[in-house]
Amino acid sequence: MLMDKLPQRPVIGVGTLNITPRARALVNQALDNNRLSYGPMTQEFEDRFARLHGCRFGVMSSSGTSALQIALGAMKELHGWQDDDEVVVPAVTFVSTVNIVFHNRMRPVLVDVDPAYYGMDPALIEAAITPRTRAIIPVHLFGQPCDMEPILEIAARHGLKVIEDSAETMFAGYRGRNVGGLGDIGCFSTYAAHLLTTGVGGLNTTNSPEYAVKLRSLMNHGRDSIYLSIDDDDDLSAEELRMIVERRFSFVSLGHSFRVTEMEAALGLGQLEGWEEMVQRRRENAAYLTRALSEYDNLLQFPQIREGNEHSFMMFPIVLRDQEKGAFVQFLEENGVETRDMLPLTNQPVHKRLLGIQEEDYPVADWINRNGFYVGCHQDLKTADLDYVVELFGRFFRQQQVQAREGSTLVLVAHNSVQVLDWVLDELPHEFFTEVLAVDLGSSDDTVDRLVRKGIRVLASEGRDALSFIFKQELERAQEHIVFFPLDGRQDVRDVARLLIALEKGCDMVTASRFIQGGARHDRDRRFAYRSTGNRVFTLLANLLFYGNCSDALSEFRAIKRSALKALAPDATGLGAMYQVSIRAMREGLRVEEIPTVEQARLTKQDRRRAWKSIFPLLRVLAMERRKG
Repeated sequence: MLMDKLPQRPVIGVGTLNITPRARALVNQALDNNRLSYGPMTQEFEDRFARLHGCRFGVMSSSGTSALQIALGAMKELHGWQDDDEVVVPAVTFVSTVNIVFHNRMRPVLVDVDPAYYGMDPALIEAAITPRTRAIIPVHLFGQPCDMEPILEIAARHGLKVIEDSAETMFAGYRGRNVGGLGDIGCFSTYAAHLLTTGVGGLNTTNSPEYAVKLRSLMNHGRDSIYLSIDDDDDLSAEELRMIVERRFSFVSLGHSFRVTEMEAALGLGQLEGWEEMVQRRRENAAYLTRALSEYDNLLQFPQIREGNEHSFMMFPIVLRDQEKGAFVQFLEENGVETRDMLPLTNQPVHKRLLGIQEEDYPVADWINRNGFYVGCHQDLKTADLDYVVELFGRFFRQQQVQAREGSTLVLVAHNSVQVLDWVLDELPHEFFTEVLAVDLGSSDDTVDRLVRKGIRVLASEGRDALSFIFKQELERAQEHIVFFPLDGRQDVRDVARLLIALEKGCDMVTASRFIQGGARHDRDRRFAYRSTGNRVFTLLANLLFYGNCSDALSEFRAIKRSALKALAPDATGLGAMYQVSIRAMREGLRVEEIPTVEQARLTKQDRRRAWKSIFPLLRVLAMERRKG
């Protein structure tokens, strides 16, 4: 049985998750230690993270919101602030920045943001300060520090505390100092799609021992700081133990259960080891997008980096200068690029009700709410992914369908009746191609009829596979850029354009790989998992023997230049032809790229027979090519 429908997944996501072998090993170590409560993994993560951000103390809790909640709560308790005292917050931020002020029974006062960098506008802060103002919470948005020097000067002049909401910004410097160590307490998040991702998690950083103790207490039910971990009663004298026993269930504050486990800390430690490479890759991706999209500067505002700042690029924010974002965002989403709003606050129903907000009082925030969004620029995006985003921008702003590329052919490979055929054909990017044709490998008459009704020329393969057929019979008539797409209902049709774009950027061949980061092969029936194993084994052998670095040598979903296919001249058939082309491309040093794709497989006995029958032909191809090489 074929799957009922292709998944509606984003091709280009705003975030990523890559659990490294080191992170997995640390999680297993935490489990082997039989220790889930606060322990050595969490302590090490806290210490290393705090030092990286220029602080003496780190406190890990269950979320960035938790970190904000206990930061303000600690200050309120230690400094004797009263209910309804005020806290200055920016008008563009995630809702938790304002919500935690309400939860601490204080009152947020909103200040508009600056239109270039989106951080709290220092020029507007003093007008918001009253005799009841106690703190300022500047927010470092999208990976960039806000303008902290004037904010700190204003806070010092008025005797105010500063809590940095740095949920979206880690490892970024402001005039030589790192975020999280600029104010009194820093607050970070390791939630999904953030720079470090532990599933759930947040961190506080501070240089104040008093704050550190109170933060840890509030995170753990408001417990007496004499006993915050099960290690606190180890190796003590009798008198010390007596004192701890008397006080370890003493609660001195109204706290919260904001604890995490050693496993979240283990994930964080594992990811922390590669933070420099991760941030560098994000910066490179953002720079690539900025350059490639520069022709739209008159229409769009791209991220700018303030002088003296570093930017970690948790995401790539964009604001349409004079146009509301609705149609553009819808277009991107329909074409597989995930978007998010730029943290609208002043238009939220709950805050409009509680604060009596009039959006026109915050013109920059209003502009961002209506016109702003962000896309991903994370470290696992490939150049082809970024090119696809750029292509979509061009398609939208030309206000017309993209013109067919001269010299591009889409070859549909039809070899079974496909339940989702109409859906696939509707989603195919026909407009990219000069010609769309189908090679019939023995599909049902109904499939052929439906293809013909769509205006697609159908060629009978005469028992040959599509690649061999095109090479031997149609090559001279084919266009220079050829994309092969199997009509088996398992491949993601939205990846077709990505392969073609990569080919146009100069690659000789592009393979849709299920076995690189971002790709996957979802077998509905685990009995057929060996098909993936076999592919990996044959790919590994090819890499070892021919000094290659490919991950999916047998993929039938690929693009290749006609000139390259002619030079490689495959003479094998079936999967062997795909394998042979991959091997010869390695041997000849062609420029080959792989694009991650997700295959949704519900396999049949026919697939099983085909896999077993392919073993000896693949071995024969490997042996023949080895002798030639």
